[in-house]
Amino acid sequence: MAFHHQYFKTVLYQFVNYCFWGLVIVLVLSYIWASAQWGAIMVAYGLSFVFVFSNFWVVHKYREQSHKKFYRQFLTGLSIRFLLVIIALIVILEVTKFHQIYFTVSFIISYILHSVIEVMSINKILQTDN
Repeated sequence: MAFHHQYFKTVLYQFVNYCFWGLVIVLVLSYIWASAQWGAIMVAYGLSFVFVFSNFWVVHKYREQSHKKFYRQFLTGLSIRFLLVIIALIVILEVTKFHQIYFTVSFIISYILHSVIEVMSINKILQTDN
């Protein structure tokens, strides 16, 4: 159990590390190409990070359960996160004065980036548990 907990922490650290370097790349590219839209790009990146990172709680809590229960909780969490993301996007676009195209495209790209890193990380965690 201690090994699995330590390995989970290691994978979580790698996820955050990859996201940090992704943030650095996004900062540089947005400064070069779209410095006027920097705020919208950073809020989109942060929003996608928060929603993808929140899934690690589900993985940590249910990874030692049966596969059926794990997948049910994982997919339920995924559905809830998706609905919350849609609501957050609508609220942010309605409340702020961000350029909608920059914000939306930045969010989609960063959400895909974070999701790919998340899937790789979850795969590492689940491989050690079996």
